[in-house]
Formats: sequence, C-alpha cells, structure tokens
Amino acid sequence: MNIKDDSSLREEIEGEFEEQKIGIEKLIETLMESFLRSDSDYGAIADIKTDIDQIYLLVKKHIEKKKLDVYALKIDDRILLSKTNEGFDDLYEVIKQHSELQIKKDMIEIWDDAKNRILHLIVIPVRKHFPIKYTNPKQKFKMIKKISLMTWTFPDETI
Repeated sequence: MNIKDDSSLREEIEGEFEEQKIGIEKLIETLMESFLRSDSDYGAIADIKTDIDQIYLLVKKHIEKKKLDVYALKIDDRILLSKTNEGFDDLYEVIKQHSELQIKKDMIEIWDDAKNRILHLIVIPVRKHFPIKYTNPKQKFKMIKKISLMTWTFPDETI
C-alpha cells in the first residue's frame, strides 16, 4: 500500500506538519505514531526527497527504540511498514488459496495474486506480510527479481 492510496491518512499526516519546521527524527516519530493509530496493518513512507537509506535507518532505529511490533522494508524509494497481524495464519491460508507461489527463498515467499495484481511478500520468521501492487507484468517481474536478490537478516531475538 502506498500512502498515496490512503488519502485520509495522507491528509491527517500532512495536517500534522502544516506550517511546522521540525527535524527529520520528529517527522519519522510522527509518521510512525500516525501509522500505529491507523486501522491498517500496512503503510508506506513514500515520496522521500532525501536519502532513503538515512530515513530507513531512522525508521528502524525508532522501531527498535520503542520496541514496536512493526517491520520496515525498504524497496526502491519507499519504505513499507507491516504491523503484526493476529490473523496471520488465516491470511496466509487465503493467500495460498488465491495466489500462485513465485519464489520461495530462505526466509521469504512471494505469491502472485494475478487477478488483483498484488504480490504478497511473506517474511516467514517474523510472520509479516507486505502486499505490493503492480500495474503490469514487467513491473511485477522487476519487483520479484529485486526482492529475491535482497539480503534477509534479522536480529537474533526475532527468529
């Protein structure tokens, strides 16, 4: 899910920053708090106009500092967020019924729901799900390749 797709959350977040000059750490903290208050298990930090790696590290630092049950994933110029879903096992079964397994590698699985044009990235050890929309086959294969080539490591306590 891209923050552009959730206009109410985007408006709420933008409203919180109107006419304020705040540091990037405060911005990350506010974005994360807004995400945690939202009803969605998924979020994204997108349209980043600065170094994405720096923002990603700040997001991970904030998650660790606050001991949040959220996983952040950097893909291209956006950071995807996923809360722990209490119904993960049920969700996983539905994904398996309605999607085709594209990749099973190490700790991840990528399922393709071609009808809805959604790739379901499942990170098995942390029981996280990231739905990633695509618009055409070229974009889908590019995303599958990119994700499958990523290095997957987790702190010892999450495995």
